[in-house]
Amino acid sequence: MPLKNIQKYEKTQWFEAQTAVLKEYDLYLASLREKGVDYTIEHSRQLIVYQDLVAEWRHKLPTLIVDLEDNPLALTIFADLAKDGRSHLLGRCYDRITSWVDYEPSPLSMWLELEEDYSI
Repeated sequence: MPLKNIQKYEKTQWFEAQTAVLKEYDLYLASLREKGVDYTIEHSRQLIVYQDLVAEWRHKLPTLIVDLEDNPLALTIFADLAKDGRSHLLGRCYDRITSWVDYEPSPLSMWLELEEDYSI
């Protein structure tokens, strides 16, 4: 059943959104570099989730649009851009994903958690 009342955006708007999401990721990576290795290791799950999300946004524009044009959460990027010209989508997605009851992290994330548990 198709979603109703979802606004359609032009290719230029999607390109701006894609650029903003990738910039949000770059800023996140810069903050990890600034905070150091220990902080990055402690927040490896967030990094892995961000990488999974960014992989979707790195698709060629036509694929990106088809994949995300009916996704209400992805479309919130346009509200971000209208509000302050920046993406906050990755952070919002991470908060949403980790609150899922059935959230299962990727195998690497699970391995990191097991290693962390083992070292404790």
